[in-house]
Amino acid sequence: MYHMSFSQVLTQLQALLLKFTVLFEHGRARSRQAFAAHIGQLNQILALPPRMAHFPNSEHSLSHTQQLQLLLQQQIRLRETIQRIRRILDAQNVYRVAVQELMDFVKADWVFILEHGSGRLSSMAQACHPIIIDNTIAFNIYCELEAAATESGIPLPMAVNEQLLQQQPICQKWLSRYPGSWLLVPIHLLHAHQLQVHPADKPWGLLAIGCKDEAMRWSAVQQEQVQILVDEVAIALDQSLRYEQLKRDRHELQAWALTDSLTGLANRRQFDHYFDAEWQRLAREQQPLTLLLCDIDYFKRYNDYYGHPTGDICLAKVSDVLTSCIRRPADLVARYGGEEFAVVLPNTDTEGGHSVAQAIRRQLANVAIPHCASSVRPFVTLTMGVATIVPGRQRGSQDLLQAADLALYHAKQQGRDRIYVHAHYCVYGNAHLDKRGPKLTQSELGPLA
Repeated sequence: MYHMSFSQVLTQLQALLLKFTVLFEHGRARSRQAFAAHIGQLNQILALPPRMAHFPNSEHSLSHTQQLQLLLQQQIRLRETIQRIRRILDAQNVYRVAVQELMDFVKADWVFILEHGSGRLSSMAQACHPIIIDNTIAFNIYCELEAAATESGIPLPMAVNEQLLQQQPICQKWLSRYPGSWLLVPIHLLHAHQLQVHPADKPWGLLAIGCKDEAMRWSAVQQEQVQILVDEVAIALDQSLRYEQLKRDRHELQAWALTDSLTGLANRRQFDHYFDAEWQRLAREQQPLTLLLCDIDYFKRYNDYYGHPTGDICLAKVSDVLTSCIRRPADLVARYGGEEFAVVLPNTDTEGGHSVAQAIRRQLANVAIPHCASSVRPFVTLTMGVATIVPGRQRGSQDLLQAADLALYHAKQQGRDRIYVHAHYCVYGNAHLDKRGPKLTQSELGPLA
């Protein structure tokens, strides 16, 4: 009767405990049957009679002890590698770290992670032995190899080398392009709702580990350890891809929350946030902040005459005009209300704000959007109020907003299609002319000739 040595018992126990640790820390197993099989193996080992734990001769025992120590060291390294892979959320870092960790763990010359159906390829190769793998070609060859291996009953992961070449001539396709000894492991992304990966499922990608020594043989222990690491990489990739998708979704939601869907301009929420932020910044720097409030003249009549769909087109065209007149990255154009727009001009004095307002009027006149129901001109026009201030502790951002709104009100009272600068919110250069600044005359502010 065959008796297992004590070191052999410890070796099997250690291997099974490692599998249990990986399964429990994953929070899920590839299959309930596999988990039950591990439990059964553990029970069989623990149920062996005491006489099996006999000690052979000292030389044989020493050899087993050294093997056990080597196995423990490998499994400690395996666990440390798993922990480093699990800490990563960014997909590019998963590629980089996984490739480097696998290369260090198996002492390979090349490690490639190839994503199926994508140009993305992550690799790490020794500089003295460079090799180039084409993503699509390599994956197609692997699919042929896997199909042939399945028919022949060759288990995965697949060791592609001279030994397998004798059994499967199709391996020549791979080895002719990529000489050496390779271990090819499919990567399946195991999603949270799945309990196991179905063998027929197409892999997400491929892990290719290569050695320049063509006589290299991949042991069963190496293949099992690499499979464990690939499972960890698959989980890390799945998490990182979900994390990237979550970031993209969050960015899109933020854009939707801060953007007017009709015009593509900043909406009122973004305007309020940006206006307050610029107020605080310019208060520290003691630089002027100019605000333009623009209103489309007789826009209700426009909607009544042309219809609301045409009115939406008009709003989009006016927003394009406003955007085209803004040159600096810090300037912001926002849709403030229904037919009302706001232009925030940081580090801009009254003269600069008035120049921007004039450019908007000229550009809008060149576009010449028809408006037969207007009492001012036969095309769409804007009435604008301008206010400027150097932000400080004595005033708040709402003061400037109210001043620009009051300037807009006065412009409307004086006949529309004009620019009105608030008399007491004027800054020219570095001089703050609050309550002492001259009011621009009507000839400077009136409609275009």
